[in-house]
Amino acid sequence: MLVTQNVRPAFQSLVAAFAVLASAVASADVVVPSSAFLLGKNSAEFHSDVRVFNPTSSPVGFTPVFYSSDAAGNVLNTIQMPFVSIGPRQQLAYNNVLQSLFGLPIGVFGPIRFQSTGTLLVSSSVNNVNSCGNGSTSGQWLPGIDPSQALKAGTLVQLAASTDAAAGYRSNVDFMNPGATAANVTAKIRKGDGTQLSSATISVGANGLVQKALDDSGTFPGVAGTTDTNLWMEFTSDEPVLAFASVINNASGDPFAIVMTAEPTNPAGAAPVAAYGISANPTVGQAVVFTDTSSNTPLNRFWSFGDGTFNALGSNVVLHTYAAPGTYKSALFVDNASGSSSALKDVVVTSAAPITIGISATTTNGTKWTYTPNNVTLKVGQPYVITWTTPAAEATAHGMGGLAVIGIASCDLITAALPCARSFTPTAGQVGVWSYACTNNACGTVSQHNGMTATLTIAP
Repeated sequence: MLVTQNVRPAFQSLVAAFAVLASAVASADVVVPSSAFLLGKNSAEFHSDVRVFNPTSSPVGFTPVFYSSDAAGNVLNTIQMPFVSIGPRQQLAYNNVLQSLFGLPIGVFGPIRFQSTGTLLVSSSVNNVNSCGNGSTSGQWLPGIDPSQALKAGTLVQLAASTDAAAGYRSNVDFMNPGATAANVTAKIRKGDGTQLSSATISVGANGLVQKALDDSGTFPGVAGTTDTNLWMEFTSDEPVLAFASVINNASGDPFAIVMTAEPTNPAGAAPVAAYGISANPTVGQAVVFTDTSSNTPLNRFWSFGDGTFNALGSNVVLHTYAAPGTYKSALFVDNASGSSSALKDVVVTSAAPITIGISATTTNGTKWTYTPNNVTLKVGQPYVITWTTPAAEATAHGMGGLAVIGIASCDLITAALPCARSFTPTAGQVGVWSYACTNNACGTVSQHNGMTATLTIAP
């Protein structure tokens, strides 16, 4: 519920690490997992503020339902309010929601469910409006949560416990059951290195909420007296639950919220066994397909292609192109929460068969020479044989120059009986658009060869 005890000076700001998880939920069924109108220690008085926003362009209606819970996680009373309509792009504010919306007196806490006819954004904060009896306000924000996000296995990280009541930390952990069947949660408190410090089985009634202090010896024996800011909790449950926690700085009273993270799917907790396939007969300049076939559900993947390039995006299928023939030693590294492994494979890349391209030099209306096609696109690493020729009807010889910069020798004389053939394999350093033209000494008069230019486009 994130109701904190011994809350002291004013809450200044929420810890930035929570920002990744703290996004209000847009859903047609949203749970505020904790709300309170309750007295606490040191004159604390807890109120919950809620905001409901309609992000759509049409009115949306919703029915608020409050499940008043006891300390054992059982619902004592269910209060359903009348249907509420909220206009498009409007927000409703419920300060001290249990009093202002549900009309309840002080002394209640539990989850609230907003069941709507469309999409809603809901967020909430639990505030101590009389922190330490000095009238200051402190609190923490918690997002509305889609009940479908409830988990049967999850983790809460960055918990803390301390024997130093003045300068240390303390943590409260909470479980909310959004389902219609009571849940039995097994929670294990562990040190940073995975050593188990304590464990407990906690029952949570249907739609109920239960909160436990981490250093409560009756619930988590072995934690009290520990000074450790690197604790974490793993939980399993026979019914899906929502889990969260508040960690409170004993010196300042400032809390921050922690929301559950799902455990990676991993059969029997086994480490992955790396394996992968490679597309058959790879050739220079053509994409090679690498496909991960590892077992036991890898969480992360790192590919090495053997030519000095890598892929660390975690994709299970990747494409890679080799610029030259040869044998490359590729590798795949995989891991999950239980371990890691790697696999190696040689990739034998051969030269691709040359592609033949014909370019014809012709006249336009007998006066202006042109190349057809006027532009040809070539791929890096692919061998080509390019042949320039002219139809038998052309009585004048043609010449071609200007491509020596990319290693293609000029053709000084092109006739129907004497075509000009050049072998060429583009390289990565030649990517771009390259122009060539008819040479003056072989194309007749200036009026004839004027404008007789063409291009080769080299693409990666």
